[in-house]
Amino acid sequence: MTTKRKKKSDKLKEQLEAIRSELLELDEVEEPTEEQAERATELLGEFDTTQDAYTEQVDHEKRVEAVRAASLVEGGQERSSGPDVLIKSRTNPYENLESVRGANLHDRNAVGDLRSRALTAIDEAGEELTADQQERAERLIRGDRRGRIAQHILLTGSPEYARAFESLLANSGNPALLDGDELDAYKLAEAHRRAMTLTDAAGGFLVPFTLDPTIILTNAGSANPFRQISTVRTITTDTWNGVSSAGVTAGWLDEADEVTDNSPTFGQPSIKPEKAAAWVQGSFEVLADSGFAAEVGPLLADAKDNLEAAAFATGDGTGKPKGVVTAVGAVSGSVVQSAAALSYTVDDVYALDAALPPRHRNTANPSWVASKATINATRQFDDSGGSSFWANLGMGQPEQLLGAPIYESSSMSSALTTGASKPLLVGDFRQFYIVDRVGMTMVYEPLVKGANGRPTGEAGWFCYWRVGSDVVNPDAFRLLNIKAT
Repeated sequence: MTTKRKKKSDKLKEQLEAIRSELLELDEVEEPTEEQAERATELLGEFDTTQDAYTEQVDHEKRVEAVRAASLVEGGQERSSGPDVLIKSRTNPYENLESVRGANLHDRNAVGDLRSRALTAIDEAGEELTADQQERAERLIRGDRRGRIAQHILLTGSPEYARAFESLLANSGNPALLDGDELDAYKLAEAHRRAMTLTDAAGGFLVPFTLDPTIILTNAGSANPFRQISTVRTITTDTWNGVSSAGVTAGWLDEADEVTDNSPTFGQPSIKPEKAAAWVQGSFEVLADSGFAAEVGPLLADAKDNLEAAAFATGDGTGKPKGVVTAVGAVSGSVVQSAAALSYTVDDVYALDAALPPRHRNTANPSWVASKATINATRQFDDSGGSSFWANLGMGQPEQLLGAPIYESSSMSSALTTGASKPLLVGDFRQFYIVDRVGMTMVYEPLVKGANGRPTGEAGWFCYWRVGSDVVNPDAFRLLNIKAT
């Protein structure tokens, strides 16, 4: 007799249940110890990671099962009888966009249809997107349980809207010059933009999803390491709200003694995406050029990436994201002083590594982040060439410091002999959250004026988007501070 092999999703579900059970037990503790609080935080991270893996695996298994027992229904779309099966549609994903705009996002079937159509739209955009960009967009859709991101992709991705976007760039952003299908596509996208906007007075129009860096920006070719190693969430609301805890502690108990109340204190971190902007300026002739629409996407993506790279490192959190260095540096217990005043030595590297709590050092896959100058100085400490201190794995993999990958951030301090400089950071970057609000908007400025208030013969496009970041558990990091005395 043969036993049926357990599905991978079943194993992941068992892991989720085990994590959930332990987390709920810790939640019952009214006054948690430090160890209990730390354990709760670790479990929250494990739950998020395992849940993402479970969701992807279930989707994969359902798709395989749907292909195995699929039947063609009216419209040429493959479907199976199972719930929430995402199968790429064989029909035009942009057909009847009025139904997309008016879809009931509380109806599971309607949301499933939006997500399936959005996957097809992403697949059909293969000539405009790289494989990495397609993978990121598909990942957003598979995690989009409410259908809002799918709705956004469909309303801004149609060929009609792409032509409308090109026309708007060429005709000074005047929708009155659109007609036919282009005008219809613009009106639907505009209604969607107004529903998303945070202020009634906000104007402009949405960038097509194939050019929108809030959807397709990946790590490929990026000098910004934080999106690669941090937790990234994409939202359609004004604020991301989560749950965090410093963990849970445990202790020994004598026979018949009352157990200590070690309940964790759960926090509710809230990250608000802040408004960022870019300005694209040029002569009337350049901005009206038919090729400008194809160039504006990469230009905006590069500007966005460079701006965010600095904010994710050292942003002060006032009108901009809070950087990981800023957040960790504000917690004294997460800052390690240099061994000697006004200098950076190999002892500092080992001290920083040793100061990171074992649960974050040994089980959380920590990473180092530093400027190029600090990385070069650190590499020189390895005068014996021992791989236990510094390793270069090649094959496109990051170099490793004490067994953990090290990433370059040009926004980290390069001052190694200056007091209060903070040149080196190590930690579990899954505890650093980056929150993107989906959608980038462009507004046309028809007449640029010089210093004397006279026209320069140029026009410009004001582009804005929203992004936030913060650390949800500072104890998962250790930051080196070069002491002055």
